[in-house]
Amino acid sequence: MKTFNKNFASKFALAAYLALGTLAVTSCNKDTQNGQEVPNGKAQVIVRIAGISDGEEIKTKGSNRGSSAQHNLQLVQSNGFDALIGVDNQLPVSEIATADQSGIKAANGTRAASPVVTGTKYRLFLYKKNGTDYTFEKSVELSAGTETPVSVTDGATYKWVALSYNSTTTQVPEMQNIALPGNTDVLRATNEFTVSGAAVPINVNFSRVFARIGIELNTMGMFAPINSATVAVTGNNAKTGTLDVATGTFVGALTDVTAALTYADFVTAPGSDGQQKIAYYYTADQTQQSLNVSVSALKIKLEDGSERSFGATLTRGQVITPERGKNHRFLLGITESPLTFGGVQWSRSNLYYQAGYNPYRFYHFNQPTTDAKSFFSYGAAKPGVLGTYASPKDPCALVYPAGLWKTPAKADLDPINSNGLTGLLGDLNLNVLGSTLDALVDVQNALAANVTGATAPVNAGYSEFTATGVNAAYGAATSATNKLRFNFNGFMRDLSLVEDLITLDLGTTGGKYTAFWTNDRSLLDPLEPIAGLGVTHYLGNRYAGVPPLNLNAGYKGFRSTNVLGITLLNSVNVIKSSLMNVRCVRNGAWNPNAVGYNPNPVLPN
Repeated sequence: MKTFNKNFASKFALAAYLALGTLAVTSCNKDTQNGQEVPNGKAQVIVRIAGISDGEEIKTKGSNRGSSAQHNLQLVQSNGFDALIGVDNQLPVSEIATADQSGIKAANGTRAASPVVTGTKYRLFLYKKNGTDYTFEKSVELSAGTETPVSVTDGATYKWVALSYNSTTTQVPEMQNIALPGNTDVLRATNEFTVSGAAVPINVNFSRVFARIGIELNTMGMFAPINSATVAVTGNNAKTGTLDVATGTFVGALTDVTAALTYADFVTAPGSDGQQKIAYYYTADQTQQSLNVSVSALKIKLEDGSERSFGATLTRGQVITPERGKNHRFLLGITESPLTFGGVQWSRSNLYYQAGYNPYRFYHFNQPTTDAKSFFSYGAAKPGVLGTYASPKDPCALVYPAGLWKTPAKADLDPINSNGLTGLLGDLNLNVLGSTLDALVDVQNALAANVTGATAPVNAGYSEFTATGVNAAYGAATSATNKLRFNFNGFMRDLSLVEDLITLDLGTTGGKYTAFWTNDRSLLDPLEPIAGLGVTHYLGNRYAGVPPLNLNAGYKGFRSTNVLGITLLNSVNVIKSSLMNVRCVRNGAWNPNAVGYNPNPVLPN
């Protein structure tokens, strides 16, 4: 093996390493550690790879991202979709490493940000301390996931450096100054230990030598994986240089390298079901660069396996100042565009909950459904369960990006309400038990004018409005996703039993009524001053008219009051209510640049 006689004292002072901490290697008799036998009296170290620290805070369960710092996030309109554009450091990370790494933490006790794939090559450099100097002794090539003992001198203090190209095939050479390959994920870690007997593990928590810049194209706001796209990236300037292994500093001038990116360079983020794709490049340069990304011919895979195509081109630019050892992300988060009617921006279909990745979604086709995943009690974050009185949730706010959508307010219903029903009459409690509901609604129907702009064909099972936002990507102009259509899915009038899980029973309401929640309590509920037990919802139906001439026939829509109940369940006060659909509207108060904002919703347990 090649050795170095050069003394490294001139390259770094002792004080620079005292702050790194010391790993004491204790003595023991013949023993076995993780399958490796440690002979008597043999001083050894065994290296374990903890992972890669990306220089950012690691978030808790509910978010798969790093720091929540945001810069210049904005929602821009394209042809058929909107896009959340911005720069941050929230590149996706895997929640766990491979099986043999999942329980390992970094040397400082925190979980490493990203795992290192088993079999990744790295080289361990050892420098023995002599007084205040450090002299290179040897280096060894090792592989992540394999704990190979490395012999050392008993009683000696060592500085170690681990260096890797984050590759299972490419090896790091044994050199003092290494000309690093361009656009490569180079990893480095360093620390000290003192030997006093047989071996114990050294935990290696790598940091990146270069800045890692990721361009993320995601369709989480469309709830569908990406099938294909055309992507062009310009301004992504990358540089490399020569690294002094011992000090971790670059020696001499940096050199330009090619970092061309196309759609072929985008890889699927772990566990993202194809809805997040990332392309990376790496640079030692820390000067500001203007990055431009163009996306066109985007195609996504819908819930029935068919494809939805967006021919529009979206081109946006962002300024990035790379910082070595950290992540930077250029985000293009694609989301469904709304349909606008009467000044209110509506989602194209109802909300439903699909357990797993990106669980809060809108149906792709807006068809009539009795799907239990789309019937929510008031204040509940999940369908078929009861919300808590102390902290009711808005499930619309949990659609990606977080907070862009909300459950409607009472005022949002005004454009789809019947004329002539305001004040007291417009807030009556029509949601009562038994067939009385139909009788009360018919009284309202006879008094109310038809909803302006609404069409409700006989026996069609829906009402609809002609809205702005029509786009060929969603089908013909008359399709259920290009019309503001409210299906008569019905609702579960009342819960006779309070349970953790509720069996959906729509009774006679299916095919007859459309019903969905607002987030507003009703001031006309007689219990409101006491406990806030009333909430407004929307109730719509097609009225056959007053016989025998069927006068005043047409679509009627009302604000109605649902009387809630507060019941103790498992020592928690829960809200007992009807089960209804949820139809979301855009949140005019949404601010993606609020301090601490993260576009990834914090999901409930």
